[in-house]
Amino acid sequence: MRMRNAVKWLYTRERRINLLCCELDILIKIYNCTPSAIKYLSKEEVERLFLCIKSNRDKALFGLTYLYGLRISEALSLKLSHVDLENKRILIHRLKGGIGGERPLFLTAEKLIRKYLKKRLDTGDALFTGRQGNISRQRAHQLFKRYAQKAGIAPKYSVHCLRHSIATHLLDAGEGIEFVKDHLGHTNIQNTMIYAQITNSRREETFRRIEQSARIAEV
Repeated sequence: MRMRNAVKWLYTRERRINLLCCELDILIKIYNCTPSAIKYLSKEEVERLFLCIKSNRDKALFGLTYLYGLRISEALSLKLSHVDLENKRILIHRLKGGIGGERPLFLTAEKLIRKYLKKRLDTGDALFTGRQGNISRQRAHQLFKRYAQKAGIAPKYSVHCLRHSIATHLLDAGEGIEFVKDHLGHTNIQNTMIYAQITNSRREETFRRIEQSARIAEV
């Protein structure tokens, strides 16, 4: 009996230590990836950026990148067959072990794609092509930098900021952290938690609403 209790105690102790180590690992990762390290644009800056994009192709490319929180490589890997305009679906293939799959097609995304497809150059097998074939990552980065400069956005921002931007905007809009995790294709929610630290406006709104609620006792 004593031996069984000792083994049980050791097993329970080991499980607690493992849990503590996992929690500590999450905290360290969140601490190391501070909100200041996340470069994202405000809603107004994103709108200003898209006002500077006159090309239907580029507006569709960066529009999908923002709306679906894509890495630029994921956006450039889209094929024509991945977009089902009739059933309003889009197939997302995530990189870096992310979770992809079929997603509903945003109405805005559908409009952008339809406008672009009218003049799409059939020079490659990707959705987004140019005169010499599929658009390269280097070219996409150059285009983003050009539009960002026109919009008065600081040079420190790269096209990847669109992915960070939609994450923070979704949380500001009231979507839960689980939805944002799924939307970005994260396999681990700790990768999504960093965005929760930088969405203070939604927290303020919630506090104001709670304090005015008739269900909260006056003290």
